[in-house]
Amino acid sequence: MKRNPQARTIKRLWLLALIGLVAIAAIACGTDNSSGSVAQVGAGGSTETVGNAPPVTGETFAHGEFSLELNEGKPVLVNFWFPSCPPCKAELPDLQAAYEEYADRVAFIGIQQLGVDSPASGAEFLEDLGITYPTLPDTGSTIQFAYEVFQFPTTMFLDKKHDISRRWTGGISAEDLAEQLEILVAG
Repeated sequence: MKRNPQARTIKRLWLLALIGLVAIAAIACGTDNSSGSVAQVGAGGSTETVGNAPPVTGETFAHGEFSLELNEGKPVLVNFWFPSCPPCKAELPDLQAAYEEYADRVAFIGIQQLGVDSPASGAEFLEDLGITYPTLPDTGSTIQFAYEVFQFPTTMFLDKKHDISRRWTGGISAEDLAEQLEILVAG
C-alpha cells in the first residue's frame, strides 16, 4: 500500500497545531488550584502603574448596562474568566457567595473573555452554575487588553476611587477572596 506524503504532512501540521492550541490554553488558563498570586499595586516597588482603572462598560447578560461610573464611590471587584477554563469554573461559586455577602459594599462585575466560548455559551454557563452577579462579554477583548489580563482567571480589586489596588492572578479560594474583600472594604 502506497502512502501519500502530502497527506502525512497535512496530518503532522494538524497535530502540531493541536499541540500548540493545548499549550496556549494551558498557559492562558492559569492553574487549577488556589495558589494564585496577589500583587498590591504601587506598594513595595511594584512595576504596575498606580492610577485610575481603565473603563469597564457594557451590556451585562441579566443586569442591563454596567459601568464604573454607575458605581462611583464604591469599591469594585472585576473578575476575568471564560467558561472552558477549569480554575475559572472552580472559583465562580465562591465569587457568587462573596457577592451575596458583599453586594451592598462592593460592586461585582464578571468579564467573559471571548474566543474559545461565545457570549451565548457564557450566559448558559452562568445560569447553570447559578451565578447572579453582573457579567458581560468582552467583545473585542477591549477590557481584557486595557487591564493587561493574559492569564485566567484574574481578579482586580478597585478601591473607592476606582484605582487598581490589587490584582489576583490564578484561581482564588473563598478564604483569600474574603481577605482581599475585607482589605478593599476597609480601605
